[in-house]
Amino acid sequence: MLFAVPELYAQSLNKTFETDNTRYIGVGNISLTITNTGILGTNFSPCPVVQPSAQYPKGSLVEHIKQAGLWIGAKDQDGIVHVSTAQQDATVLGLVSGTYGAEFTNAKEQVIATRSSFDRNLYPDAVSHQDFVMDFTDKNTRNPTTGDSIFIHSPLNVDVHLEAYAWNYPFADNFVLLNYTIINTGTDTLNEMYVGIWDNAIVRNTALSGCPSGGYTHQGKSYLDTLRMMYTFDFSGYPSSQTPANSYLGIKLLGSTPFPMEVNSTDSLNVNTFYNAWAFSGTNDPVFFSPDNDNKKYDKMRISLPADQVALLNTPTPIGRAPNSFIDLLSTGPFRPVAPNETVKVAFAVIAAKKYREPGKNYASNTDYIGLNGPFMRKNLVNAALWAQKAYDGEDINGNNILDPGEDLDTNKAVTHFKMPEPPRQPMVRAEVSNQKVVLYWDRVLSEESFDPISHTKDFAGYRIYRTNIGADIDNQSEFNLSMQFIGEFDRDDDSTGYNTGFSRIQLSSAKKFPGDTTEYWYQYPPADDNITTMNGWQYLYGVSAFDRGDSTVGSLECAKVVVRAVPGTPATSASDAEIGVYPNPYYVNAQWDQLGERARKIYFFNLPAKAEIKIYTLTGDLVAQLQHDADTYNGSGIKWFNDFSGMGIPAQFAGGEHAWDLITIHDQAIATGLYLFTVKDLSNNSVKRGKFAVVK
Repeated sequence: MLFAVPELYAQSLNKTFETDNTRYIGVGNISLTITNTGILGTNFSPCPVVQPSAQYPKGSLVEHIKQAGLWIGAKDQDGIVHVSTAQQDATVLGLVSGTYGAEFTNAKEQVIATRSSFDRNLYPDAVSHQDFVMDFTDKNTRNPTTGDSIFIHSPLNVDVHLEAYAWNYPFADNFVLLNYTIINTGTDTLNEMYVGIWDNAIVRNTALSGCPSGGYTHQGKSYLDTLRMMYTFDFSGYPSSQTPANSYLGIKLLGSTPFPMEVNSTDSLNVNTFYNAWAFSGTNDPVFFSPDNDNKKYDKMRISLPADQVALLNTPTPIGRAPNSFIDLLSTGPFRPVAPNETVKVAFAVIAAKKYREPGKNYASNTDYIGLNGPFMRKNLVNAALWAQKAYDGEDINGNNILDPGEDLDTNKAVTHFKMPEPPRQPMVRAEVSNQKVVLYWDRVLSEESFDPISHTKDFAGYRIYRTNIGADIDNQSEFNLSMQFIGEFDRDDDSTGYNTGFSRIQLSSAKKFPGDTTEYWYQYPPADDNITTMNGWQYLYGVSAFDRGDSTVGSLECAKVVVRAVPGTPATSASDAEIGVYPNPYYVNAQWDQLGERARKIYFFNLPAKAEIKIYTLTGDLVAQLQHDADTYNGSGIKWFNDFSGMGIPAQFAGGEHAWDLITIHDQAIATGLYLFTVKDLSNNSVKRGKFAVVK
């Protein structure tokens, strides 16, 4: 039978009978585009990157997948091989990439539906913090949207129901789980079925390299058989003057129901997992050839690349194959005969992780880390893979696909996969930004009343506070949202978790409330007796999280940080004696907070009224720029320096009396060295103040 998208989830969706390729999972720290035709990634189109393909960290413009997709291969009752693919490299046949291999289509009214466990009342069937639910089929030989023929496609006659899951927990925010249910909707039994993911992984910092084709040939690849995971990394950087992107892309087989033939445990599943790789766009190489028909594709799915050949994929040329542009494929099977209306379920994880590097160690000079890859550096990738497996296993602790005694935590008398241990809920957080000060406030209900579904107790233990160091955004923009440092912990004094500090230092004597917000805020950081200051004009990230006590099987878990992006400065004022000025003044190129490029500079006007008009002139009276300031809405948008961080989805919060300018004129030109005049008109009373500043280049 075909899985239908529940009407509840489709009510607000309006895309029907067409490819939906505009959706990407982004609730955690990885943003992955998923389509309802079995394709992952955007193909880097359009370029520069507008929609993230497989971006990690979120907002960094470091991409990890150009395009990937589902492969299904099987034999019909006559022994004829059919392989249906969501995507594959096409130039081996002289076809345009993207027109060959796209053999899955969506049927009428089968759209991508979304649901979230954040709202169990609305979405009782939600699995994760962000679920995507969709259906597609390989039955069509013409695209139902365009009417175009699908090249060289011999259908298996299967429908596919895909559910994708993502969480924002810090231990699970860098992977997306893909849960495929494959339904035989034909009249023939499908024999010796294999299911896999074809992957054109491209790890690159597109903020530096853009997305030209030259960057595709700088990849290294390998396979970790004990984890059933293939992975890709930036071997040499593109362009060659740039440092390689400091992360991995992993695709991991999590499991299947049923197991492949004659497999009865996850240990044996390793034997029936296959890894293959080949050079993109075809080659005459007898090993690394691109398959150009169903029989060759089927062989790639069922026979692993020899281990000595796998080793060449991350070994430098001329002996090895790296850096290069290789496709890889991870598959499992064969499954027992799949009769009409029967199903096979297979689950994969898409994982991104930063390389783990010991501070002060020169990896480039260590032969064990040629191409910046080694066991120690894969620590974060491996840890994420283990968490992804734990999330898939759910109640099936020993991975045998059987509900053993003590495993039925939800008492539904069936194995429940995709069940994650849960930390406390995130607190509600507000911030007040002022002159050299950022004060955080948060509630005491959401986290402290959280109920753990595994232990069936309220196991809240405490709160942690984080902050970035000054200039962290300049040092490494692509990792800014990973750079928060632990600065404080406050926890219950009646358990054995944490420091048992209690909450007296941060607890308010009465709840603080904000206009238009009914939440009562009972905690404050910094504490009222702690005069912690910050630097005006610099950008900081603050985070507040809650953690629990944990248990003997799962340690203490911490919820995702509630992040505030703050720029301290002077508050808005209409006082007649408040002097309006500019800093830094004089402005020397480059100021310490600047980034590279004419458009990545900034100065600040301070002591502004809440609503004001700023005009900047040359000494001869020519208008250079005109800015509109509104303290209620201003978040720095409109200039590149702050727009570069907009992908984080966290607007900058200002004190109200400051406004940044990027030194770009109304004619879209960088200003020259010189003395400049400005006026600020207070729109509440039409009073005007004047000043001047100097620019030295």
